[in-house]
Amino acid sequence: MSENYIHSVLLSFIPVAIIYIVYSLVSILYSPSGVWWFLMTNSIFFTGNLIALETLKSIMIYKIYWRSTLITNTFLIGFLLACQTSYPTLISFGYYLMVLSFFHLSEFVFTALFNQKEVTTDSFLLNHSKEYAIAALSSWTEFFLEALIFPSIKHNLYLRFTGLFLCLFGEFFRKLAMYTAGTNFNHFVQETRQKDHVLVTKGVYRLVRHPSYFGWFYWSIGTQILLANPICTVLYTIVTWKFFKARIIFEEYYLIRFFGAQYIQYQKKVMSGIPFVQGFVLIDETLD
Repeated sequence: MSENYIHSVLLSFIPVAIIYIVYSLVSILYSPSGVWWFLMTNSIFFTGNLIALETLKSIMIYKIYWRSTLITNTFLIGFLLACQTSYPTLISFGYYLMVLSFFHLSEFVFTALFNQKEVTTDSFLLNHSKEYAIAALSSWTEFFLEALIFPSIKHNLYLRFTGLFLCLFGEFFRKLAMYTAGTNFNHFVQETRQKDHVLVTKGVYRLVRHPSYFGWFYWSIGTQILLANPICTVLYTIVTWKFFKARIIFEEYYLIRFFGAQYIQYQKKVMSGIPFVQGFVLIDETLD
């Protein structure tokens, strides 16, 4: 089944390729601006996706295809914004859309490749939580309000490259953690130990106990630096730190129950990965 899922993801790149080719050709022959550019772009996106959907519907898994197509279209929009020069304030937002869409698509793909029994449409993390959606909307609101009031802050190349570096670094670390953990990785904290669940301490897990959280923590902060959002940069740092602190404590309670003294020794040797987060502390080391 996971092979069919990957197949449907790959199919979602076809409309994006068609749209990009047509958009590039039209832009060479005719260079509209303002409202005409907006209408032309929307027409190309709508037509390209509709044609691809009708052509490919017999060989796709629709629930995977439409989610993947939404993400790949978002990536293309980000790419076009990052490459244009007419609206320099939107360049950073273009890079942000590419980073965001790559994160969600790669979450699904890595789960499908390395933990096939757990892959579902939830693996895209598009419906992660209400809090996640509110955080995203808040960052977009701040970006566009500040872009209208003092747009020069959005042109800062140092912030742009620093944010992009943190996003790429965090993304790489998280995906390396998913690859290393394999079937032991799960997007949800496991409260019951599965038969094949083993404690992973190799690779990036030798550096930090929770490399996927480590990567996501710095990725999330990086997105706000990339957008040059001073308020959300501070808020994201505080909120994500509190979130991962609580999640690590909750998760390690069960990991200690699953693996006992083996995990306690690992916990003492390797840091959690989130600054100043110690994790679950077992006061009475008598395990039941």
